[in-house]
Amino acid sequence: MKIKNILAIAVVAALAPVAMADITINVTGATAFRAAALNSIKNSYTSMTYAYNGASFTSSTYAIFKGTYPGISGVTTIRTSFSGSVEGVRDVAGQLNVPFLPTTTTTSGSGTASAPTGSLDSATPQLAFSDVFASSTPYDNGTVAGANAGIIAFRFVANQGATITNITAQQFRALAGNGVQPLSLFTGNATDTKSVYLTGRNDGSGTRVTTLAETGYGYANAVNQWKGVTSGSEPSVTVTSLQIWPTGDGLNVSNNYNNDTAANGGYNSGGSIATLLGGTSTSVTTKDATGATIATGENLVILSYLGTNDSYVAAVTNGAVPLSYNGSTLNVGSGGITNPEVIRNGSYTFWGYEHLFWVDGSRTGDLDTFVTALLGTNGLDNATNLGNAGLQISTMNVSRGDDGGLVGP
Repeated sequence: MKIKNILAIAVVAALAPVAMADITINVTGATAFRAAALNSIKNSYTSMTYAYNGASFTSSTYAIFKGTYPGISGVTTIRTSFSGSVEGVRDVAGQLNVPFLPTTTTTSGSGTASAPTGSLDSATPQLAFSDVFASSTPYDNGTVAGANAGIIAFRFVANQGATITNITAQQFRALAGNGVQPLSLFTGNATDTKSVYLTGRNDGSGTRVTTLAETGYGYANAVNQWKGVTSGSEPSVTVTSLQIWPTGDGLNVSNNYNNDTAANGGYNSGGSIATLLGGTSTSVTTKDATGATIATGENLVILSYLGTNDSYVAAVTNGAVPLSYNGSTLNVGSGGITNPEVIRNGSYTFWGYEHLFWVDGSRTGDLDTFVTALLGTNGLDNATNLGNAGLQISTMNVSRGDDGGLVGP
């Protein structure tokens, strides 16, 4: 072959478009942090289209994003499937299959709502958000690595009409150990003759793990919680019955720390609790785990623990009552925590780190590019993206070494 022909071929090859490899990254984990995670993923793209399935984008269980991501060639598809913090660690550590929206899901620039979930893909996640350290789960097998992605805060909340204003760690331990306590324990007023009932999340929830660790109850211990039945719709909900959490109801099937025993069950999302706490409870039938009636027509109080986003919905939309914790108050507005200094400086301690986990050694190439951008100023280190879910780590003046650990400079 003549030299000039070889050179011509070389020139043509040099001018040919470079093949760009598309990539799909699957993300699972914490439900309490999903609003911040979804906003951060969406806003870290250069350009994208997306779709989701849920009551709203920021409360969706499943979402998918497609487009151009900074530093990654080709089309970057990010899929999210939020199940819980403990499940997230479990699924990344064990590389277990998780349901995601198919990559063929129709997306749009304004977000396609109510994406169909009839034929979900089953795929292993590369990343998981978790409200808790891997060491606080039964799945810390040494295969996961991670980074602190943000600060996630929580609040105790009582249902609409409650007169409780504060709860201490000791009061919560008494309530969790028995499931019901007299209102006077919380108010100090002997004339408060109502009873206070505890409800909350299942044992796959990082919100639950953080709560039990922070209060000193012990996150691996069984709790006593009640399952509610309501009538009406938000914001006019009435609680009609409470049942000691039954077994085999499908909501506490993870059994991460304890068997599916009576009372130890819980809700699989904070949104269900926010709806329950928005209800009035002046004539409630209480039942045991088998469904047998304990009492009828009871005027009672329901108490639970929620991430700040769900607690804001419960309080502002539904009329529930957020409580101070150990005498310190955290205020939450639509745009975020309005007095963040109580967390940043250490007086309010009901918080934990939001972690992003991956299989140790897998954070290379495009995955590393995505994680780096997601943790950056266009992602999770951005107050707007975090909203009322939490705070930027870069703003903190205190730290802690584990879930429920001592808070100090």
